[in-house]
Amino acid sequence: MKVTKQQSFLVKPNKNTTVYSYPSGNKTISVALIKVNGRHPDGEGEYFIETQCNVLFYLLKGKGKVIIENQIFELEPEDTISIDSGKKYYIEGNLEYLAATSPAYFPEQNRIVKD
Repeated sequence: MKVTKQQSFLVKPNKNTTVYSYPSGNKTISVALIKVNGRHPDGEGEYFIETQCNVLFYLLKGKGKVIIENQIFELEPEDTISIDSGKKYYIEGNLEYLAATSPAYFPEQNRIVKD
């Protein structure tokens, strides 16, 4: 199944982040192009938790860091990082990356928690 950028779903979850979600037609995997300029999620002390999806990031452009369970990982282009479901994390920097999730991402399984 081919999906063009024009067929992706544009989501703007906060002022720092733009997400292009590409439908896969498959419940086992999904992919999104994500652009962050600042912090994501943008609230101080906020973290994401994917309750059911494992996530793999592949950095395309820019530099930044991903903080997983208070461990800091610096990222540069062509780096990857994986985040297991149930782990809390956030992203900081000026970067563009692909996020692949397995099983396929759905918003109801994503939670934002405060430290």
